[in-house]
Amino acid sequence: MSTCKSWMKYSWEGHYCENPSWETDPEGLCILHSLIPEKDKNAFDQALQDKLSSEDFDFREVFFPGPVSFPRQKFKKFANFHGAKFAGWADFRDAEFVAGADFSHAGFAQAALFEKARFAGQVLFKDTEITGEADFRDAIFESLAIFQGINEPREIAGRLPLIAYFQYLAFGPWGRLQFQDLSLALASFLGTDLRRMEFHNVRWYAYQGRQAIYDEILLRRKEDPYVLSITRREQGLDYERLCARVGELYRYLKLDYEQEGDLKQAGDFHYGEMEMHRQASPWRRWFPLSWYNLYLVLSGYGERPLRALGCLVGLVAGVAGLLQWLGLQTADGRLAGFSEAAIYLLELTSLTRPAWPQPITTGGQFLSALSHFLILGQAAMFLLAIRNRLGRRH
Repeated sequence: MSTCKSWMKYSWEGHYCENPSWETDPEGLCILHSLIPEKDKNAFDQALQDKLSSEDFDFREVFFPGPVSFPRQKFKKFANFHGAKFAGWADFRDAEFVAGADFSHAGFAQAALFEKARFAGQVLFKDTEITGEADFRDAIFESLAIFQGINEPREIAGRLPLIAYFQYLAFGPWGRLQFQDLSLALASFLGTDLRRMEFHNVRWYAYQGRQAIYDEILLRRKEDPYVLSITRREQGLDYERLCARVGELYRYLKLDYEQEGDLKQAGDFHYGEMEMHRQASPWRRWFPLSWYNLYLVLSGYGERPLRALGCLVGLVAGVAGLLQWLGLQTADGRLAGFSEAAIYLLELTSLTRPAWPQPITTGGQFLSALSHFLILGQAAMFLLAIRNRLGRRH
């Protein structure tokens, strides 16, 4: 009886599948590697169980025709799922990968469940496709885990990027996650220490002209058919405490991007941190004249120079109109027009004494004195926003 010809199909070097060819497969592949969807389920399950019993964890290019479950499975040796195809959901909950695992180029047609899994060795998810949700809640990482290029070909085709839970992860002394060349626009990190993660060429959720973490979008309950659900652990927390937790995510992301030198992106995460801090207090959220509301409106937390410039121009124009209405007297004794009032304000705030005009009412004199501080303050906010935005471009 001939053996499986998967080594020939996939150009393996130095590796052979010793399973006998399945007589139904036209390519001479075994029951595990055969790409025929209508496999003999009993024969497939038996072959799979035989591999697990013999502690053979080499599942390269294996085609799983339906849902598969590895509950509490302990992979004592390196688990190789490179190029494996899962036609149904794949359940690795509570599994333990003692010597690491490779899921590169694997394809998950439905959900990939790794909740509470333990990764003691390095794990790779490179160029993997995950159509359903990827659930890593409460997983333990004791070594490096690399997530790179996930769903990128599918996203280019206009489909969804990775939809994932990376919530409440635990890390060993050497545990860390690396994300590279993928979209995390629909990934949740609530309750996880982002200081144990690295982000390279990662795209986030585009929200109101800035890059946002998806947990903020979840918190705002936007109308999105692909919104991840708030977990049971969060259902007992009030809105303010959830805002504080999302703000913590933004703070760690800001620090990470500042360390990497991507200070433009760090500015967006500073904006998100400040916004979540404002939302975390009913007073800061609802009182129009709270410092955070004023900081948001006048300069976008020091990150929006065009907004700050617009407020500066509007402030000068508004005060000039009020001074014109309250009365400004020129050197020849006539009432000043709008342009003359605006020039008067600019001269006043530039610390020069205007020769004309002069306020002729008590209200005008008070507004003239107050405008000196208001306009200078808004100008300072504009310069700060310019510095933050342009000074962060590397």
